[in-house]
Amino acid sequence: MRFHTKTCLLILLSGFACLTTNAKAQDYPPRKPGLWEISMTMASGKSPGGGTKMCIDAASDAALYKMGMETMGSICSRRDFSRSGYTVTTDSVCTIGRSQVTSHTVIVFAGDVAYHTESNAHFDPPMMAGQADSATRQDAKWVGPCPADMQPGDLVMTNGMKMNMLGPQKGGK
Repeated sequence: MRFHTKTCLLILLSGFACLTTNAKAQDYPPRKPGLWEISMTMASGKSPGGGTKMCIDAASDAALYKMGMETMGSICSRRDFSRSGYTVTTDSVCTIGRSQVTSHTVIVFAGDVAYHTESNAHFDPPMMAGQADSATRQDAKWVGPCPADMQPGDLVMTNGMKMNMLGPQKGGK
């Protein structure tokens, strides 16, 4: 996997991890089933290029949430959550590899068809080419039904690589 792909995957997983603090699934506004497009921008203004696409339904969204909760439970010593209307704020301290990652994330949902995420993280010691601080923005929007060649849980990265986040037992490639 190239550095670009690893970086994109780490950012996506970090963004998803922000959705999986100590909150319960019902604490988050539901996302509409279908195809979602997620674009990212780094603090530098650079975008990893293109948009990542993900197909979800209620069952896959719940399974991905559960998977994220289990992962966060095993790597995070702090997971704080608050919600006010359609705004969710999370603060966490997690260990990824040898680094402690302290993050603050604000997610603003626009009903069940879009959300905007702003996340700031500090890595100690630095990760990803010596970078100690990271600021990312993600915009996600529902774009319609999943195409015939995608099933719930499928993720298509910006480089075209396709994987099923639920694993091979659920039809992952």
